Amino acid sequence: MAQTEEDIWVSPTAILSRFDVDADGTLNYKEFQALCVHLFGTDEVKEHEWRVREIFELFDLNGNRSLNAQDLQRCYEWIHATVYPINVLLVVDVQNDFIDGTLALRKCGYGQEGAEVIEPINRLLKNGRWNKVIYSQDWHPKDHISFFDNLAKRELHPQSKITKKMAKVFDTVDFLEPHVTQKLWPKHCVMNTWGAELHKDLLIVPSSVRVYKGRHRDKDTYSVFGEKDTDGVSELLKIFSEFGCTHLYVCGLAYDVCVKETCLDGLRCGYRLAVVDECCRGVNPDDITIAKNMIIQNGGLVTSSDHILPLVNEGKRSLIMAHHAARSM
Repeated sequence: MAQTEEDIWVSPTAILSRFDVDADGTLNYKEFQALCVHLFGTDEVKEHEWRVREIFELFDLNGNRSLNAQDLQRCYEWIHATVYPINVLLVVDVQNDFIDGTLALRKCGYGQEGAEVIEPINRLLKNGRWNKVIYSQDWHPKDHISFFDNLAKRELHPQSKITKKMAKVFDTVDFLEPHVTQKLWPKHCVMNTWGAELHKDLLIVPSSVRVYKGRHRDKDTYSVFGEKDTDGVSELLKIFSEFGCTHLYVCGLAYDVCVKETCLDGLRCGYRLAVVDECCRGVNPDDITIAKNMIIQNGGLVTSSDHILPLVNEGKRSLIMAHHAARSM
């Protein structure tokens, strides 16, 4: 009797019985490549064959050019997450102040318009079959260290290249206490104000989760992973561990600041991660290009919602994302 699709992935033994063509109890590279064609499709494997080769070598712990039972057990964990993903959409900081308020992207002088992300993000929210949706919000106290308006209330480090008299909005200074290097922003997203609210046109899905960041007066937090609970554990990681997130899709504002830092942290944590390009806007187009390149160089996928939705809804799979997961294991 022929194996069904589910039967193939039920165990390492079942995988062997399907792809171990020479019946030697291991998978050689050609057999592993056939497995990857089954997982990702011919075109994906052809385009990224070097990734398939590297994944095989990562699982071939003893370097004997075949995957034995021990190798296949680790490989099975990777396959299981590939076949049975837990997909999370993380919507970063789509807040009034970044769209129409004190730090509206259009006011930064580079032609970016934050409101343009709302419609494509809403399409993702409506059309994607997400296991979980998380919204992040900048949520600052009014005396936050990043606000230019608060500069007069704090001492600068003697070695700060920018003095108080010289400093302007968007300059970077060195504070004395705490001793940190900080970019100065207009006052924005003050907790419990209109500016900190999610934009009224953004769809809020039932059973979604909120993560608030930048709540400590002496610390600026760009990455959503950076907000810690009282035990010093990332609130976002704690949420992910509760339901076993495997695949993280990121969108929102600002591309070259909080979206970038969130993506880089997510990749460092080993998540299969993609950023939805048309669902992001940033401050500076040059810095956005740098951000995209950094995400790609660190194993992330930068793509469109037309690519993302088949991954989430139709069982399509990204070899780029899977390659990063294998590297992180």
